[in-house]
Amino acid sequence: MRIPVVIFFIGVIMLIGGIVLAVAIPATVTWQPKGEVLASEKPLEVSAGWNSKSESLIDKVITVDYYETYDYWFASKPFIFVEAKNFKITGTATEQSSPQLWFNLYIFDSVNFDLWKAGSTYTSYYEAEGKTSVNFSFSIATKDSLPDMFYFVAEQYSLGEFPVVRVTATISWVEKTSIYDSSEYYANYWTLIIEESKDFVLEGNASEIAGKKFNFCILDSANYGNWIGGTAYSSYFEKKNTTSTSFSIPLTKEQATSTIYFVAENSLLDTNETVKFSATLEWNEKATIAATVGGIILGGIIAFLGIIVIIIAGVAALIFKPKTPTPTPPAPPA
Repeated sequence: MRIPVVIFFIGVIMLIGGIVLAVAIPATVTWQPKGEVLASEKPLEVSAGWNSKSESLIDKVITVDYYETYDYWFASKPFIFVEAKNFKITGTATEQSSPQLWFNLYIFDSVNFDLWKAGSTYTSYYEAEGKTSVNFSFSIATKDSLPDMFYFVAEQYSLGEFPVVRVTATISWVEKTSIYDSSEYYANYWTLIIEESKDFVLEGNASEIAGKKFNFCILDSANYGNWIGGTAYSSYFEKKNTTSTSFSIPLTKEQATSTIYFVAENSLLDTNETVKFSATLEWNEKATIAATVGGIILGGIIAFLGIIVIIIAGVAALIFKPKTPTPTPPAPPA
């Protein structure tokens, strides 16, 4: 009877040991690379950042009367409500008499016109003396430097002559286009990532299809609002005045799963652009394996053998069970 009991306990030990081996092996943690394409050759159509403007400044006949040595006409600057620069004034002045008379021409702002009249030292935008006709041109760099009024002065060159001068002039400049017209964006509103993840990287590139220069930046939602509103902002990436660029930006999970704006801006004059960009979000995602395959197989085999041994022990117990002695029948009475 002792042998089956020993075999039984060996089988139990094997069964328990196999189960423990299969389930108690430490879990294995790995990080698997993942990725998602956010944009592939996505076109952003962008209008010109600066537009050329012009308007007539003056078209007037200035007549020097017999009782004076000069006469003038004035012209006000154009009404401009946006950023502007590179002002240029061009025109002609032609004496109308036959035969033509000589004249002097001056172009002033109001302050220097008063200084000239007073015989004081002055500065003119343009002046020419002893001409019957003249073409003029001068530039003013900024909107702030533009005077409120231009004064065009025709003066007699010779005493006793009273010229009649027709003056025409045009003012041209470049004007900043609204940021809503000179920029375009693509927004990736969210990326769904459920598992534990790390090492987020946003990679990609952008280029103008004809090799023109553009500005490119990548922002979150709040900073895009600041950028479009003309206030201080912070970007994930920014490149200005480039024909092409590439980027590789580390992000946190919060940044990677929130809205991301890809923005192209046109800074050129009178030229529309098409910027194409691609972007991919890559990261590492946690993957947990409960036990190694080898451990599960080995534990299963041992547990299975333990069950077999227990069965064998049961069979052996039945085989080697001691037989009950047959009772001797009582002797018959004499």
